[in-house]
Parts: sequence; C-alpha cells; structure tokens
Amino acid sequence: MKNQLYHHLVKIIPSFEEEIHKVIPYFKQIHFPKDHIVVDEGDSVEQFYFVIRGSLHLYFKDRQGSKNTIHFAIEDWWVTEYNAFLGTDPAGFGIETMEETEVLMITRENFDQLLVDYPFMGIYFNKIHMRAYAASLQKQKTFPMTSKKDFHAYFFTTYPDLVIRFPNEVLASYIGISLDEFKVYSEDFRS
Repeated sequence: MKNQLYHHLVKIIPSFEEEIHKVIPYFKQIHFPKDHIVVDEGDSVEQFYFVIRGSLHLYFKDRQGSKNTIHFAIEDWWVTEYNAFLGTDPAGFGIETMEETEVLMITRENFDQLLVDYPFMGIYFNKIHMRAYAASLQKQKTFPMTSKKDFHAYFFTTYPDLVIRFPNEVLASYIGISLDEFKVYSEDFRS
C-alpha cells in the first residue's frame, strides 16, 4: 500500500526519487468501512489522508440537515478538512466514505515535521493543491454558465467510472439537484 504513495510521489516530483522512500514512514495505513464518518462538522482535525483504495466525499449540511457534496477523493487523491487541519477552526465540513476505503494517514505533527525534514515535499503539495484549485475554479466557471441538466450530462460523459461508483444522492448533491431530478436526467441521458 505504501508503494502506491511512493509511485505517486515519483510521478509528480521525479527529480526527488532518491529521497522519496524516506517520507513513507511518516504515514500510517488505516481502513474505514463504507459510510464511515471520518470527520464530522465541528471536529478538530489532526489528520490528512491519501486514498489508496475506495472513495470519500467532503460535504456540508444545509439547514434541513441534508449533505451537500463539494469534493470527492478517490485513489491517489488527498482529503482533509483544510481549515481545521491548519488548526484555525473546527471542521466546517464533514468527510465520509462512500466505499470500503484504505488510506495512508499523516498527523498534523508529522506533516509539519515532514515539511521541515524534506522541503521537496512542499513542492509536491504545492503542485497537487494547484491542480485541485484549478479544478475548483473550472467548476466555479462551468456551474453558473451551464444548466444543471447539462452539468449532469457533462459529469456522466467526463467521469463515467465515478458515476458507477458513487451513490446517486451524493452525485445529485454535487450537481446541486434533487434526487428525483437526478433520476430523470439520468434516464434522459441513457436514452
């Protein structure tokens, strides 16, 4: 399992391949069952997760208590509640598994030490967070310019493997539509 992180790091920052194996001991492997709440709103957060197998979603609850998904994490992606992990606030978002999930976890203390001991990891995290931010900006641009039905079709076309894996209610909340609308759009899309 830790080999997966090693190969992922080498892919992103290949010029540091000789040193990358030294960062692996900072991580601990953890297994979560399906539908496990990893972080609940209001929690303090001391962990950052690299997904080895499975999937998670980051969400907030609206006034009615419904979960609204804003981010997914699948294999080779990172997830945490960033503001809480930085120690500035309690978690404003929750994180839950959607499948049986294996992660490599690093504590905030180990993360801080990792960056001191191996500054090249700052380059790595900068690159992955820039990619994530670019994707977030693209969604922000696409969302108001596209109908919910068209965004649904875009998501089905662009990420068919995720559509199969994720629960309909999670996908519906990510798109910003009701489960009933999601089902109707899905039928229209499949026909």
